[in-house]
Amino acid sequence: MAGKTGSVGLTVGLYCICSGGMLVINKVTVAFLGVPALITIAQFAATSLGVLLGAKCGLLTVDPCEWSKIRHFGIYVLAFSGGTWSNMKVLMVSNVETVIVFRACAPLIVCMFDYHFHRRALPSFRSIVAMLLIGAGAICYVVNDRSFRAEGPTAYFWVLVWFSLLVFQLTYAKHLVTGIGLKSVWSSVLYTNTLAIVPTALIGIFSGDFSQISRVEWSMPGIAVLMLSCCVGMGISFAGFKCQQLITATAYTVVGVMNKMLTVTINVMIWDKHASGIGIASLCVCLLGGSLYQQAPPRAPAVLDKRGAYTELTEPEGASTPRKEEGSTV
Repeated sequence: MAGKTGSVGLTVGLYCICSGGMLVINKVTVAFLGVPALITIAQFAATSLGVLLGAKCGLLTVDPCEWSKIRHFGIYVLAFSGGTWSNMKVLMVSNVETVIVFRACAPLIVCMFDYHFHRRALPSFRSIVAMLLIGAGAICYVVNDRSFRAEGPTAYFWVLVWFSLLVFQLTYAKHLVTGIGLKSVWSSVLYTNTLAIVPTALIGIFSGDFSQISRVEWSMPGIAVLMLSCCVGMGISFAGFKCQQLITATAYTVVGVMNKMLTVTINVMIWDKHASGIGIASLCVCLLGGSLYQQAPPRAPAVLDKRGAYTELTEPEGASTPRKEEGSTV
């Protein structure tokens, strides 16, 4: 048990480090190159080649390519490609705090999907309070955000696109890593990044992103930042899938919210387009709510009663309640 707990801690720690730094690294990379689709494809290709090279050298284990498994990644890859690309677009028209505050609201939606699709219980009173804090902080931030006041609601179009795709990914990815019989997390990393290249390329073509390639001013700092983003992209891809294998969808979402405090600290220290004092305070309220969120325990299985109606067992006969998961927090 101690070994498993340590493994979860290390995986979550790796994910937090990669995710916390990735947002800022992508922001810098976009500032240098200005072509989101090109950057995203480079990250996907580098991750795929890295996994294949590792498997070829015997350092990584990858499942054999089987259509019965790969086909499950089709819809997810479309959302993954669109989500990554729309995240780049968000970073071009907004600041990092805007992304973080919407990310902080993700548990509000994911917990409902957990209830309907993963048979989790309804949120506790503590979790409801946490959600209210998250919502209040988000509203306060939107009202005081400079982009909103300057451009109106249209400034958040790409944020809403990215947020919708994010919620779908958080919910569906749990099924991919636990429900289709993959033996290695690296298989999910390989399938997702490889299959995502073509949709992202199509998005880049139809959006006009690739028409900007001729205007890119290639420099050593720009290339170095791009290479760094590729390395971090591979790390976050592995750590993200591994986390979703080890913990629930909502817990994974809350972990993602909490590690954004690292991004806030880095952004405020080095970036010249950070939020105002009120914006930062509102963001902290959101993150406080995220830290208070309490993971809901599994619901009892439903059984047929004598009248033929489905009811939920409060304590299944012959089964023990998983006490460790109940009331757990991240």
